[in-house]
Amino acid sequence: MDSNWDRYYSTLKRVPRRLRVTAQFVVDAVSVFKKDGVKKVLDLGCGAGRHSVLLGGKGFEVIGMDVSRNAVRMAGRWVRKEKLENVAFVVAAMTNIPLIDRCVDAVVSVSVMHHALKKDVVTSVKEVYRILDRNGWFVANLASVNDPRYGTGRMLEKNTFWILEGYEEKRFGEVHHFLTKDEAFRVLNAFSRRDVTVLEDKTNYWKVVAVK
Repeated sequence: MDSNWDRYYSTLKRVPRRLRVTAQFVVDAVSVFKKDGVKKVLDLGCGAGRHSVLLGGKGFEVIGMDVSRNAVRMAGRWVRKEKLENVAFVVAAMTNIPLIDRCVDAVVSVSVMHHALKKDVVTSVKEVYRILDRNGWFVANLASVNDPRYGTGRMLEKNTFWILEGYEEKRFGEVHHFLTKDEAFRVLNAFSRRDVTVLEDKTNYWKVVAVK
């Protein structure tokens, strides 16, 4: 378990506004998923549950997964408040997703998968590929080497840094792996279709859309 994030969520009495605002690229994906007949979605790194609530409210069967037990508890309270019976949660790491092969139609992940060493980013994407059904969708953002935070903090390996972050006046360090566009493409190499573009509303991230 990531103790930094678990401690962070344990101190929150309510979901902060920034964790209630949904990512536009996930909102945009809803219509694509609907058109393609997507039924079951994994929200990988669900945090306090904003995208699980969004997707559940749109009628998808949702599994929200996070490494922080306290985040999952908070997300569960939000889902119960919204009376969404089609959303469930699991506590797990992205490098070892506790789901069977080919069991979901889509995976969304917002500002999560780059918080790891490169080998763990690669492993996590392989796990996403494993659990996706045929023609399943993977929609996520990944930190770009063009991010102004690149090169700050303590270098752990090439393009990977331990950076002190601050949220709601709480500060803790976390790993950031920054990817070039070519590296993002290579990480997605197993997918039959892959697209990597600059995220329009947050240009320090890549938006990745891939189809198994």
